[in-house]
Amino acid sequence: MTRISKGESLPGPGQERRIEDVGKSSGPGRSTAPGPGTGSAADGLPAGSGSTGEGRARSPHRIDLADGGGWWADLIVPPPAPSAEVVAAVAGLGGEFDDIVYAGRGGARFAMEEKVPPGYVLVEFARTGQGYFDLDSLDWDGREAVGLGDADTSRRFARRVMWCDDLYPLRFRVRSGDRAEWVIVIRPVGGVRLLGEAATGRGSEVLLHTGAAGELVSRLTPAKPSASLRVRGHGPRRPGAPAPFPAPLGTGYGPRLRATGKLPEGPLFVEVQEADGDWSLEVREPRPPEERRPGLWARLFGR
Repeated sequence: MTRISKGESLPGPGQERRIEDVGKSSGPGRSTAPGPGTGSAADGLPAGSGSTGEGRARSPHRIDLADGGGWWADLIVPPPAPSAEVVAAVAGLGGEFDDIVYAGRGGARFAMEEKVPPGYVLVEFARTGQGYFDLDSLDWDGREAVGLGDADTSRRFARRVMWCDDLYPLRFRVRSGDRAEWVIVIRPVGGVRLLGEAATGRGSEVLLHTGAAGELVSRLTPAKPSASLRVRGHGPRRPGAPAPFPAPLGTGYGPRLRATGKLPEGPLFVEVQEADGDWSLEVREPRPPEERRPGLWARLFGR
């Protein structure tokens, strides 16, 4: 059984979503960020669109996690060396590259100068405090492409899997309080762990399913009365093709949660997107149709 665990803390109140534009980052080791209204045609984006409060934020800048520990040292740790099975399974799902790490404070819109190979990537982010935090990836026009975390799903640490291709550098928008510090890490998917027959953990996680189709039983021991659980599946894709919506594998809300969903054949990334407490995932063989419990009306009328 795989054991996975990450610390988490409770979110602050949510805020309304707002679409903004994105500019270039200041590059590794530099911290001169554009303030409000500094977008330009050179960025391939409309100029003059900033958000209140970003001028007081610390510019996003490239860092190296190996240079020394920071406040994030206990939250973002190096992934284990990938096994031969993981390497073979992710060969067609994402490429290899060195970790890309950016740090900042407060709200920001920026583009990472590096391009990663087309395919899936892991996105890890950590932040200080317990206030509002929202992270989105943006397309070339500054529109939201993938929502990665908000006040309802983000804790002090979160891990996501995201599809990207080679059309443009990775671009992000961070919305948070001016005092919140954050770190965003982009890693190859070779750092995921295998789901196997079962796995346990706490908070968000990304695992790899390599087996046959079956049923996924998700359980959650909540850390609070209003806890929720959401598990999604991300399957193989073709570069340049429209992004299919992730397959729902399990969702629930309440004091004690158990959800069952159809698990497609692997390879498939299983993303525990939201989990307020300790969770467990169990893979079962699909039940034959005759063993499945009939619907409500069939039971009432004896059909």
